[in-house]
Amino acid sequence: MKVTILGWWGAFPKGAQATCGVLVETDEGKILIDCGSGVLSQLFCFASVPQLSAVLISHLHYDHMGDIGCLQYAVNNAMRTGKRADKLPVYAPATPKTMWDAIQYPYTVTTALQDGMSFEVAGARISVYKVQHTIECYAFRVEKNGKSFVYFTDTVFLPEAGGFIDHADLLLCEATISEGTRHSTGLGHMTDLDAGRTAKLGNARVLCLYHLPSDGNIPFMRERAYSQFGGPVFTPDLQREYFL
Repeated sequence: MKVTILGWWGAFPKGAQATCGVLVETDEGKILIDCGSGVLSQLFCFASVPQLSAVLISHLHYDHMGDIGCLQYAVNNAMRTGKRADKLPVYAPATPKTMWDAIQYPYTVTTALQDGMSFEVAGARISVYKVQHTIECYAFRVEKNGKSFVYFTDTVFLPEAGGFIDHADLLLCEATISEGTRHSTGLGHMTDLDAGRTAKLGNARVLCLYHLPSDGNIPFMRERAYSQFGGPVFTPDLQREYFL
């Protein structure tokens, strides 16, 4: 698998960048995980609409799904012009209902996520794990050929999540809060220290901090996460692509 981080800021992006979005590529297709503000323009540098196998949305906050409407317009265009034959599968939480209703579209097929569900996309096995945020929210584990990637964002610290992470080759873990930051109220989020603890509990091979605060001291956040994890810690400004 190849994992490309398209956007990594929480709440709102920095100039010419994006909030949350990750592209996972296999030999069989491409999976988009989250589609936040600015993600679509980044996505089109790496993939076209006909190449997308599915979209997974962790939760229905705008920094994770703000670009989904424009992506649906692009699917509409691709199907009308014969570039794509089938509707695009979208997996998302069914709540808040107003947001669920807003992402329904004739050219996509939307499936409601549930804790513990598992399905196959692009030759990879996707497992779903409910986390604790301010609204219904899910983490994803993507496995193929003995390699694993865990997308773990927008949650409080969950000591019991170690079993879900379970020796992931790459853990992309939210770190919304750090010493001195005022980017977030902190509700439903983790600190950089929590991210390091989460990686340690799950015996992850590599940790990449994600959902970063706009006012964060990013090198300092890496140091704090490392103090709890002890393994390799990256942020997307250092490395955006991972081959598993």
